[in-house]
Amino acid sequence: MTLTTVPNSDVGSVDVVIPVYNAEKYILETLRSVAAQSSRQFRVSVVDDCSTDKSPQIIKEFCSVDSRFHYVRTDKNYGGPAGPRNVGIAIGNAQWIAFCDADDLWMPHKLQLQLEIAGSQGFDLLCGGIADFLDGAAIIPVSPPNEAVDVVPVSHRKLLLKNWIAMSTVLVKRDVIAAAGPFNEAKTHVAVEDFDMWLRLSGMGFRLARASYPLVHYRKLPTSISANKKMMIEKALNIIGDDYLRRGQQRLFDLIRPLHWLLYVGTSGWMRAVRRKL
Repeated sequence: MTLTTVPNSDVGSVDVVIPVYNAEKYILETLRSVAAQSSRQFRVSVVDDCSTDKSPQIIKEFCSVDSRFHYVRTDKNYGGPAGPRNVGIAIGNAQWIAFCDADDLWMPHKLQLQLEIAGSQGFDLLCGGIADFLDGAAIIPVSPPNEAVDVVPVSHRKLLLKNWIAMSTVLVKRDVIAAAGPFNEAKTHVAVEDFDMWLRLSGMGFRLARASYPLVHYRKLPTSISANKKMMIEKALNIIGDDYLRRGQQRLFDLIRPLHWLLYVGTSGWMRAVRRKL
């Protein structure tokens, strides 16, 4: 689907949630990328998880000059982004919810393209492609699409092979999130709370899809949790195990867990990294 103009009534029905913890180095750039959307009407809740750096000052100053942005501080530190996301979701009331991590950058066409596709094809959740960049490296701009964008359904079976859904690219219906319940805030789910949510949604029969066009510049940080590939695979397998448990198939998962490990490694392109860890 090519990019066209979206009516304001559609564009204005998006709540954007940005969880933040000690992100003074990146948050201003992130906020600017969201503000630069070609779709201009949306509301942003920037949820500060009790930061101890200069993030609050940076966010408040930005909010003071753009009325679409609102600073929210949690009453405790959740120790992960799930809690702040749940806080941000509860604040809003728009039909659609979008997420952005505090160190990622939205491309200007992100929301507009997603609203067009999701609205015309009836998806409950629509994610998209990402363009990786190393922290400190130059960012290569990506123009809006000038031809049809392929959209591929993300089935439950496909999700059991890998988390194909990048958090900062997600646009999802509010009533769908409400039906599934909040993001899991347990320490065991830090960095995989999103994968848990997508499996719950797909398991309930909601329509998930992925647009095969870059929507987000994803910052690669060597210190991030997701940089530890072996640990991330183990966390993902635990989430997959939870899904089997919900379906009453725990014994089956116990038998085929090694197969899931191999499949997840293979689809993620992490085999080389894992070998270095072993």
